[in-house]
Amino acid sequence: MKKTFLPETFVEKYKELLGKDSEKFFKSCCTKIPKSIWANSLRINPKELEKMLKEKGWKLKSLTFNQNAFLLENIERPGDSDEFKQGFFNIQERASMLPVLVLDPQKGERILDLTAAPGSKTLQISCLLQGTGKILAIEKEFNRYKSLLYNIGKFEMKNVQAKCMNALIFKEDNSFDKVLLDAPCSSEGLVRKEFGALKHWSPHLVKRKSKLQKRLILKAYDALKENGILVYSVCSLSPEECENVIDFLLKKRNAAVEKIKIKGIKCGEGILKHGEKEFNKEVKNCCRLWPHKNDCQAFFIAKIRKK
Repeated sequence: MKKTFLPETFVEKYKELLGKDSEKFFKSCCTKIPKSIWANSLRINPKELEKMLKEKGWKLKSLTFNQNAFLLENIERPGDSDEFKQGFFNIQERASMLPVLVLDPQKGERILDLTAAPGSKTLQISCLLQGTGKILAIEKEFNRYKSLLYNIGKFEMKNVQAKCMNALIFKEDNSFDKVLLDAPCSSEGLVRKEFGALKHWSPHLVKRKSKLQKRLILKAYDALKENGILVYSVCSLSPEECENVIDFLLKKRNAAVEKIKIKGIKCGEGILKHGEKEFNKEVKNCCRLWPHKNDCQAFFIAKIRKK
């Protein structure tokens, strides 16, 4: 049986961050994550989908934060089903569903999804807009862009325009009501999906991603209208990719970090100090999703308002 790989430097880092709680964290990292799905309300009524899947013998448990999302109790390969192939639902880890719910898209809004592929969060935004408004979805890598285009068609996201371009050269125009930046990261959270996900993890990788994230978050913020909302998220809990990036934005722009509350989810507060570095007190309002406290993948979410 294959064993989950946890790099020594990763273990040392999280022992320092979590102290006595670290063993629960490592145990969670080595436990496979439950499967979950999100109903595509653009193509089917979520209640009809729930009934359809239950008639097939699927065991579904509604997730507390949204009635259109379900935890699967007895299905290992939901992607093999006809319902998935027809675009009736998307497979998405529940922590990954939360950034869009924090973004809270409203009918008619203009929204930017800055690093969009493969399009799971783009689909969520489109569903919540109920076919109204406009979504601009940007992706740099061509192969990932192709998967984004495929999913736009499969899930019938008619209010989405996709562009293959580097987000760092995107010309912000202060015209978006809301921006989602689910940023490229060290992907620490994927360890609950793949036993070898941290094989290439290193402190150097974390620092390199942090530099990119800082450049991206300025682009994302500058694209907002006044009083607009930016949601920044990463599937990592390294402070360099989390609070450090938000602290950087607060030093460069006149922004405010808003408190996040999600029904049924234990949101850990942002940390105020890492090593010798102290962060702006507002980063305390960020949400740390610890896998051992929510049985989810590791995730970090920040909700930022443009002043």
